[in-house]
Amino acid sequence: MTVIDQWTPKAQALAADLRTKGAIRSALVEEAIIAVPRHAFITGHYAHGRHTPVDPDQPTDELLTLAYSDRGIMTHTPADSAGGFSSTSQPSIVAKMLEAARLRPGMRVLEIGAGTGWNASLIAHMTKADVHTIEASAQVASEAREAVERAGMTERVTVHTGDGYLGHPDGGPYDLIIATCGTAGVAPAWLDQLTPTATILAPIAHGGLHPLTRVTTHTNGHPTGRLVTTADFMAASGPLYTGATPAPATRGQHLPAPDPKAARPNSVPKGLDNASYVDLWMHLAAHDPRTTCAGTEHTTEYTGCSVVADDTAVFVQPTGLHLTAGPKAQTLADETERVITTWEHSGRPALTTWSCSLTPTTGTQFSLLAPTNWQSNCADT
Repeated sequence: MTVIDQWTPKAQALAADLRTKGAIRSALVEEAIIAVPRHAFITGHYAHGRHTPVDPDQPTDELLTLAYSDRGIMTHTPADSAGGFSSTSQPSIVAKMLEAARLRPGMRVLEIGAGTGWNASLIAHMTKADVHTIEASAQVASEAREAVERAGMTERVTVHTGDGYLGHPDGGPYDLIIATCGTAGVAPAWLDQLTPTATILAPIAHGGLHPLTRVTTHTNGHPTGRLVTTADFMAASGPLYTGATPAPATRGQHLPAPDPKAARPNSVPKGLDNASYVDLWMHLAAHDPRTTCAGTEHTTEYTGCSVVADDTAVFVQPTGLHLTAGPKAQTLADETERVITTWEHSGRPALTTWSCSLTPTTGTQFSLLAPTNWQSNCADT
């Protein structure tokens, strides 16, 4: 049995799984997921704090099972020589982004965050055009180049080592700039590297997550964004994240566990599934900039949507509101409950109803165009 006979059925099964989940909707994305060998981009991975090297030229059954499952794969951590986190993203998220990108043959694309090089290769397979991708880590960029060559995509994919904040003007103008790392906003330089009808797709920080946001400049030359789908990518290094004022809240916060006696079980609408929970989360984030993703000390039970003011937090769970101890928590919970009520009375509007303006940040060395003035196309929100 040849190597291609080993991995192709697994790639086909992955594509079928992504179809069932609704992540793949088009034949173009499905064909790319099947055709571009994901295992060729993995030379090692982390699990339970342990690194396992693998040989993509002689893939084992274990590697193929890992590569063609719907899960993200951590390939580097700050503890190794790459100097930071890097991964190959979860295929269902990759497929959703590729569908949202509305790729077509001939499109010129710039990717921010090469990672393993798999996503850029998928894009190149779909567009049959040149794709430039930028990676901050010299080691990760070198590995991506090797992987692109291993997959036979060097004629279309060029991996650059550099700061994605600057883009890559020599390869433009682009029909699409797509970021595969969480950002705090859009780099001003990107706008200068677009065609007049181009789009930016970026996971931009909002409410402690990185929902995928479609940015266009077609209306009066002012960039506007619209939420496309939920996502939560690793944060970019450098000014793509630190250019915000203040820096976006992240999962780094760990607060005291809530007081069970102060719980408000009837303050959150019943029947929330994963999708509607994120819809509520984005509604809260649009109304209250204190909305984030926080955790608690000594337990993961309350990790998720939360409204945090200093050392006081209200954790918003499908089971209700869970408050940390202290008199300020009651006031914070009252304010949060009022916003939740408007979401319920408005018919539980979806994440995709929200749009924003992107305006320059100030007071930092590297400016970003960050989301402001959130608006929903649903009334009463």
